[in-house]
Amino acid sequence: MIGLSSGVTRSGYATDIDLKDATDSSAAINLVLWLKNGVGLESNASKWADSSGLGNDASQGAEINRATVSGGGLDFEEGDSAHYDLDSAITISENAGFCVAVVIDQETVSNNTILSKDADDQLQVVDNGRFRFKSNTSLTRTTNFDVNGTPFETGKMLLLLNRSAGVLNRFTMFKNGTQLTFNTDTSTSEAEGENPFGFDINVLGAKAGSSQYFDGKIYELAFWGRGLTSQEITDVNEYLKEIHEL
Repeated sequence: MIGLSSGVTRSGYATDIDLKDATDSSAAINLVLWLKNGVGLESNASKWADSSGLGNDASQGAEINRATVSGGGLDFEEGDSAHYDLDSAITISENAGFCVAVVIDQETVSNNTILSKDADDQLQVVDNGRFRFKSNTSLTRTTNFDVNGTPFETGKMLLLLNRSAGVLNRFTMFKNGTQLTFNTDTSTSEAEGENPFGFDINVLGAKAGSSQYFDGKIYELAFWGRGLTSQEITDVNEYLKEIHEL
């Protein structure tokens, strides 16, 4: 049984509700990108339509730069140049919160860029123990989340990164619904208030569409233009875990 933010308890997410129901109405409004598994994906992999309602599709006109359709998502092969451009950039302003949840299956682990705009705005799996959020306004600020152990190894997983709003923002990160603990001795700028800067994203699967390409499958991706509450995070994690059998 899964408890929704509205206080309603429901089971059977796969048939009863969708991701928008896993958050309250304001978060549903702030769901600015949703690449939904098995929905809106062209058979030739030229486009993955945005299910958020905003029409911000991920498209690739050049066949040589397309991934292949796999398991309701996209398979990005090692060594190729597959990446997708969003119809418009998503902009998060300074001190604003955000949340990204993505279901991936990594085939190798080395600078796997999930979302970016240029060299200074990135969300990326660096290696099996680090995740990078990089933002750029008047200066570039890199936040490397160094986690004990090797949580980002190859294989299928759900990752969720949330930033609360405000100058004293706070990052939390989850793998398959379990919160990860940052190693503060070796992480960079992960403390409270260390990276409240703004950023943009408009590329899926590469850094600026030109390097550090993702290697593996992206099955589903959701991005909110505000930070989620702890209950919403729980519900989103539970929804995606059930849908993807994690």
